[in-house]
Amino acid sequence: MQTSMRVSVHNRDALARIAETELGGVSLDEALRIVLFEHATRAALARLAADPEAAGSYADEAASLAETDVAAKE
Repeated sequence: MQTSMRVSVHNRDALARIAETELGGVSLDEALRIVLFEHATRAALARLAADPEAAGSYADEAASLAETDVAAKE
């Protein structure tokens, strides 16, 4: 399902520049999806940084996963 929304020409053009120069020429819809994902990621990382216990647990788990030895079958 699609919808339309009103945005300023300035914002539309800024998104179009990002889509072209930073995202390889994706559509404006895809560029917006990526920008929203990046925003959500930054917000989640900020919440994690605000909780030292959770940040420590995350770092410990990441280190454990990085040390996991997994054999790949060819």
